[in-house]
Formats: sequence, C-alpha cells, structure tokens
Amino acid sequence: KNYFPVLNFLKSEIAYVDSFPLKIMEYRILNGKTDSNIINTKTFDRLASAFLIDGLDSSRFEKRFDETSFLDQSNNLLTFTYSTKDTSYGLRRVDVLAVPDRGVDKVKSIYLESSSHDTEGLKLTKMYWRSGRSFSIIHIYQPAHGDTGTSQTNVVWDSSD
Repeated sequence: KNYFPVLNFLKSEIAYVDSFPLKIMEYRILNGKTDSNIINTKTFDRLASAFLIDGLDSSRFEKRFDETSFLDQSNNLLTFTYSTKDTSYGLRRVDVLAVPDRGVDKVKSIYLESSSHDTEGLKLTKMYWRSGRSFSIIHIYQPAHGDTGTSQTNVVWDSSD
C-alpha cells in the first residue's frame, strides 16, 4: 500500500505556521454567535493538535482503512478517500484533495471525520484543513436526551485568495 502520509503532512503544515510570524485568527461559533481572537502559536498548536489523531500513523492507518481514488475532471482534482468498516474506531473517514501538477500532486485540502459514543450520547467531529491557509473543526453533540448542539472553531493564518 502507498497511502498518502496524512499525519506527516499535517505536522509539516503546523511546523510551517509555527516557523513564521503570522497573524493567526481564531473564530468560535456557538449558538449562532461568533467570537474572534488573535491567537499565538501555542494556542494554534493546541487547537491544531485535534488533527493529529493517533490512528493516522502509517502502520495503523494502512491496516484499518481502504483507499479509493479518482480524478474529478470537472474541477481537475485528485480525490483520495480513506474509509473504514471498523465502527469501534473513532476515525471514520479521511479525504485528501490534490491538484495534479507535472508529476507532483499539491495537496489542496484534507477532511477528517470521527465519532465517539459514551453514556451521554454521540459526538461527531468534522475537520477540514485547507493547505497553507486555515482549518475548521465542527463538533456535533447528539445527547441521549435533549437537543443536539453544535460548535465550530475556524483558525485562519492566510486569508488571501
């Protein structure tokens, strides 16, 4: 198997942000209200660590996940989808989108989806990393009793397009 090294890629992105004096913005959305702050690299590292899931290391990832890939001709992006049938495992899906460029694929984004269940209910986590620019983490809480809750954190270090 020759899977994309998701964990190593994310670590290199975090190291890049840590190595430059960038303005890093955090936006938290809870109950329809947005709060924003300028954050330092220590806070950035703490938030970004949510992406460094143990199961992304090569040996475990390749054992538990199956890869499918295709070139989407409508947007000229390579899509690598990693999924597992192991429902006891928190990480459920990883999508890597890459732009093919002269034999080297440039990663555009990574999407991760995980879930956990306990006596309180179900927690879904959806994470999106936009290479060189930003990341988002959405938590959806589905308690055994009561209303579903959602929180979102967006972190941006390059807002140019």
